Amino acid sequence: MAAPGSAIGPELARRYEVQGELGRGGIGVVLRARPRGGGPEVALKLLLVRPDGTRLARFRREGEVTAKLVHPGIVRIHDAGDADGLPYLAYELVEGARPLDQAAADLPVAAQVALVRDAARALGFAHARGVVHRDVKPENLLVDADGRARVADFGLAMAEDQERLTVSGAALGTPAFMAPEQVRGDRAAIGPPADVWALGAVLYRVLAGTEPFAGCSSVQELVGAILTADPPPLRSLAPGAPRALEAVVRKAMAKDPADRYPDAEALARDLERFLAGERVEAAARGRAWPAALAAGLLLAATLGGAIALRARQAAA
Repeated sequence: MAAPGSAIGPELARRYEVQGELGRGGIGVVLRARPRGGGPEVALKLLLVRPDGTRLARFRREGEVTAKLVHPGIVRIHDAGDADGLPYLAYELVEGARPLDQAAADLPVAAQVALVRDAARALGFAHARGVVHRDVKPENLLVDADGRARVADFGLAMAEDQERLTVSGAALGTPAFMAPEQVRGDRAAIGPPADVWALGAVLYRVLAGTEPFAGCSSVQELVGAILTADPPPLRSLAPGAPRALEAVVRKAMAKDPADRYPDAEALARDLERFLAGERVEAAARGRAWPAALAAGLLLAATLGGAIALRARQAAA
């Protein structure tokens, strides 16, 4: 393997001193680096080769979107630009970061819920500014060494004030945490409730120890389940889970976006009600998971062979 410092060209090397490698993907790398002008270490994300125009534009957009989201629950970006003919992003280095599901594994339920609530608050901040993450999953919800939840990787984010990069019918995200409208590639229908669905799936993963549709053996089966099936009841896998949380998960993962929380902040408020011992909104409304099997299965069969599985690497 090449030395970490060899990944950067002379122009970027004049700005940053590479300390080590944090991760590597097919066309990119994330390095631990120190600004030569002084300041804290950063996670330096850069491309190793020039990709196609859409991926290059998405990489640059990631920096633009993240720079606008200054919030303690969102990993900050310190610097972005082009050097040696390729773009780079310099992120705040989150020391001791672990994916949320790993960090929550041995915690009591209240502490698990608090982590998801904090991630939801940060995403609610993004939603209020017209940004939808579109790739919410445990690996992009980091818990730092101080136990704080931090949202990372807005590489697939969609912002209201920016030109779209994804054509209708293209499914982007991580399938196990994609909302029905995402697996359909229905761009017009994708908004904050899509991130709410993913947060509901993360909460399910944290409480049950498995993903909502973990039993699916193929992409087509997973697509069909997301579109038409109910996940196993949360309490069937986690008998000790409070009924209020089962209601919250059910509402967050409703098939119809209109039946979910309107944005992540609304979900965060309901989780705060649970933590405060108050009645959650989801329980008060008492919605059930619908199962429109016939039409949904036909659509799933069509989509299953066409859905684009996106291998998300740290620097891709």
